[in-house]
Amino acid sequence: MSVFNYLDGLLHCDSVPLSTLAAEFDTPLYVYSADRLRENYRRLAQAFAPLRPAICYSVKANANLSILRLLRDEGSGFDIVSGGELFRVQRIGANMAHVVFAGVGKTEAEIEMALRANVGWINIESEGELRRVNELGGRLGLRPDVAIRLRPDVEADTHHHISTGSSASKFGVPAAGALELIRAPLPNVHIRGAHIHIGSQLAGPGATLQAIDVALEFIAKATALGAMIDTLDIGGGFPVPYRGDDSVPDIESFAAPIVNQLAHWDGGLHLEPGRYLVADTAALITSVQYEKRDSSHRLIIVDAGMNTLLRPALYDAYHRVLPVGRIVNSPYAPADVAGPICESADFLARNRPLPPLNSGDLLALLDVGAYGFAMASNYNSHPLPAEVLVEGNTYHLIRRRQTYEELIANEAANT
Repeated sequence: MSVFNYLDGLLHCDSVPLSTLAAEFDTPLYVYSADRLRENYRRLAQAFAPLRPAICYSVKANANLSILRLLRDEGSGFDIVSGGELFRVQRIGANMAHVVFAGVGKTEAEIEMALRANVGWINIESEGELRRVNELGGRLGLRPDVAIRLRPDVEADTHHHISTGSSASKFGVPAAGALELIRAPLPNVHIRGAHIHIGSQLAGPGATLQAIDVALEFIAKATALGAMIDTLDIGGGFPVPYRGDDSVPDIESFAAPIVNQLAHWDGGLHLEPGRYLVADTAALITSVQYEKRDSSHRLIIVDAGMNTLLRPALYDAYHRVLPVGRIVNSPYAPADVAGPICESADFLARNRPLPPLNSGDLLALLDVGAYGFAMASNYNSHPLPAEVLVEGNTYHLIRRRQTYEELIANEAANT
């Protein structure tokens, strides 16, 4: 059941009316449910419980410090892909032993930062990166644990922009190349892991099962070469239903065949969920500015746009749109919802049934917790929106709205 439901004609997040939050914090506004975030984490942990996994939340999905603290308190580790994300998890007091540093383009400065922070794992994506980690480890007198990210050449059934395991992907190392890395004389790294991640919003577990087979075969061959690989990292990609009629498997159905396949795996296991944990925790509240009509077209202009929520413009992503105030006994008619940005791609939704709307009315876009605020920008010099976290019938601001002064604070000519 969604955490966003109508009570007394008003759309609520848990027990808090969204109209109350919009009145206090203005729009556009991201609103999150703490209870749903905890529920999602516990449900995923239970689904994979027989494998006793280390769950490392993928920070790139939503990096707000309050979200990270909540997940830390649930027992989560963290999957990071930049020095900035490392800084964030350090700031919240994360256990560095439960931090995995992934990403295809780590700089020397980022790797040194990670080594000095004693992160638990560095996931390697190329020979050059492995040699760089080895060199820096020697310079600092450290021998970090690393996992080699394999490119399993598996085609995931998902959008091509979020598919990462095929032969055309920039991510990972082919299995044959990874075996060559095992043979390389690199005394300042300890290759202990194999990592796979084939994409996001996977339609089912089938492609992941294929990729696990590739990883297990690689581990067997690496072991024959004298390696001691005792940890398997299967990434994330667990799907969420963005449409009411999406037929994606629930987490229990997704996990069950993986748990069965790895029943005899006696090493460690890492999971790196992002979208699954945060997507359905959030709504984006936006205010109607204008309505434009002609004989065949209805267009609703709102104050949120591709600068606030990029996914529809980038991926043709679908987000449900609901009026914050339920309007009864009025005809719903198809409408496109567009933002204020001077780009033809700036549409948040197309052909959605919506009631008559006036300037100042509120709409809510659902399931925006993953890659919503995380991809927001200052395009057209719009300030970043605020974020609010709801706890049952209470709430608090977890990011204040950016001001115009803050918008230019780092520019040289900010006189």
